[in-house]
Amino acid sequence: MTAPFFFVVNPAAGSGRADTAWLDVMRAARASGLIFEYETTQGPLTATSFTRQALRAGAETVVAVGGDGTINEVVNGFFLDGALVRPGSSLGLIPLGSSSDIARSLGIPGGAGGLDILIHGRPLPVDVGHADLEDGAGRSFAYYFVNDAAVGVGARIAAGRSPLDRVGGRAAVFLSSLDVLTKPSPWTGTLQIDDGDAQEVCAVTVVAALGPYTGGGMHIAPGAKIDDGLFDVVVIDAMSSAELIANLPRIYAGAHLSHPKVHVHRARTVHIATEDRPPIELDGEVVGVGGATFNVLPGTLPVYLSRP
Repeated sequence: MTAPFFFVVNPAAGSGRADTAWLDVMRAARASGLIFEYETTQGPLTATSFTRQALRAGAETVVAVGGDGTINEVVNGFFLDGALVRPGSSLGLIPLGSSSDIARSLGIPGGAGGLDILIHGRPLPVDVGHADLEDGAGRSFAYYFVNDAAVGVGARIAAGRSPLDRVGGRAAVFLSSLDVLTKPSPWTGTLQIDDGDAQEVCAVTVVAALGPYTGGGMHIAPGAKIDDGLFDVVVIDAMSSAELIANLPRIYAGAHLSHPKVHVHRARTVHIATEDRPPIELDGEVVGVGGATFNVLPGTLPVYLSRP
């Protein structure tokens, strides 16, 4: 491979609309003189495999073309056995999904706007989250994320979103939220922040946020920054379904942190233990159940962003 840029394209993103949108982006990239190669995904985890292959073959930048799921798979392709596959390589984003909280958190516009950042921006280091998880069979595994991890309701909303994606990203998440919040199912366990004592919790969700947005535009962690080396940990205690639905507009507006049942911590490490086995999502994808440990890897991955 000689091309410095390698695009990993998910043509199914945006309920299939990305297939046509990618053709426009590809023509614009060629017209700009950008030297690149690309591959289209064929199913789950192929984006991770393509990313590793491209990095090993000498690609300097791998560009995720699609939604949050595609971006997350590409991010995981940068790592293998706990280390970067190609130190010094960078990530680019062309958001073409129905909605992208990762791109929103990073300030990257969709389509041609994302391409413009590749051409005129520069890679800047951002934090990466590392998760130690368990699957449904109790097997341990590691996973990476660049925006958020959520234990509880957030993961259930993500799981319920897919059948509704045809109505649009943000609308699908909103409708899934209304459905899930009628059955909030709080979980009990312990939450440990860094080296502090483990505290008992009864929560509908705990979110370890690197970026401020989740759930198709929910402003869950207004103070979160992508490069400060810390999670903003948002804990929402057990609430009734009526209370949760009434406060949903406040979450979209980022005005929920003053609620007495909402608590915020800042942490490098978050450890959650529970026997209830609530679902866990990373960057909008449900990847595990039960407890988890989340660690921040500060400034680990350069991402193409607008020049300051």
